[in-house]
Amino acid sequence: MVKKYLILAFLCILFFSGHGHSAEKSAELIIKEIEDTFSEDILSSSEVYRKRKYYLKYPEKFEAGPAKLFLFHSEPELTLKTILGELVFYQIPENKRSELIQVLYNTFRRYAYEWLHSNLNTSLNIKKIKLINQDNAVLIVERNMKIVPDLDLKLFISKTDSGWKVFDFGFWDFRYTKMKRRLYLRYFKKNDIEGLKRHLEEKNTQFFY
Repeated sequence: MVKKYLILAFLCILFFSGHGHSAEKSAELIIKEIEDTFSEDILSSSEVYRKRKYYLKYPEKFEAGPAKLFLFHSEPELTLKTILGELVFYQIPENKRSELIQVLYNTFRRYAYEWLHSNLNTSLNIKKIKLINQDNAVLIVERNMKIVPDLDLKLFISKTDSGWKVFDFGFWDFRYTKMKRRLYLRYFKKNDIEGLKRHLEEKNTQFFY
């Protein structure tokens, strides 16, 4: 249940993320850049809820709009690297890594549609931005959810060549990548990358087909 609401809250935010770029800047300028990237779009996150019936009736509109935007602002490669750890990540042959990244991309796409079908209603506001360094920060978001107690959501963001991307998320001490780590590493220790790929693909296939 914790995992379910963690994912749903995360999706509310990513559907409406904007673009951002930064060079060598002061902490104040970087924080301002992150605010400019996310603040207005976070406040617009309720649009998907308001248009839920429309998107359910015309899923191609959802695919071309909110789902596409959500996926653009996700970074599955960095998510996979964070789950496995950099050492393990680079031990996997490049072609197999690419396949896992693609499956994780499809998993995020499934999360988008699960959120659409969830009938989730929430309002969001940026509470605080904790800068880690020039390229990494934690975006803390206040949520007003009617179905669970209010919890601050933490978005772990990183600056890439195509803007600020979210690669991890959570609340309290729960983080998506930590929750997935044991499962992923269990397959890796058995040298069964294909098994991990099939496991992840199975959930996506069951949902979409």
